[in-house]
Amino acid sequence: MERLSEPSVANGFERQFVRPRQGRTLIVGSRVYPGREDRRALYDNVEGWDALPGEGVDRVIDLENEVPSVEQFAHIECVSVLEHTKRPWLLARNIVQLLRVGGTLYLTVPFVWRVHSYPDDFWRFTVSGVRALFSSILWESICYSHLELTESIKSPGATLHGHTYLPRTEVCAFGVRL
Repeated sequence: MERLSEPSVANGFERQFVRPRQGRTLIVGSRVYPGREDRRALYDNVEGWDALPGEGVDRVIDLENEVPSVEQFAHIECVSVLEHTKRPWLLARNIVQLLRVGGTLYLTVPFVWRVHSYPDDFWRFTVSGVRALFSSILWESICYSHLELTESIKSPGATLHGHTYLPRTEVCAFGVRL
C-alpha cells in the first residue's frame, strides 16, 4: 500500500485515483488557510466558493442554503468541508445539482480526526454515510485513508505501544455523476 504524507492523508489517494473531467471546475470550501495550498491553481477554468470570505474565495456563498443559477461544472472538489456544515445532506444535494451528468466529484471527509473549527465542526462520516449522501454518484474509488489506503469496509487500526488506536482517518472518494 502507498504511504501517505501529512498534512493531508488524502494526498496519495488524489495522485492515484482522481482524474478530473476537463472543463469548468468548482472548489467547494476554497478559502486558503495558513500552510494550505490554493487548490484553484491546479485547474485552468476554476471558481472557488466558500461560506466565508478570504484568500482563495471567488464567491462567498453558503451551499447548504442556496444554489445559484449557473452553468453546471465538469468537476467539483469538496475537500474536508462536509463536517463543517450543520446539514450535510443539503450541501451534498446542492453539490450534485451543480455537477453536470458525467461530471466528476473528488471528496474527502474525516472519519477519525480531532475537532477543528471553520467556524465549527459538526460531523464525522463513514464510507456508507458518503454513499448515502451522494447516491447519484458512481464511485470509481472510495476508501478509508490514514497512513495507508485501505479498501476495507472497516476503519484502519494501528498499534502504538501495544495498544490499538484509530489514527487520523479520512474517507476519500472519486466518482462520476450518473
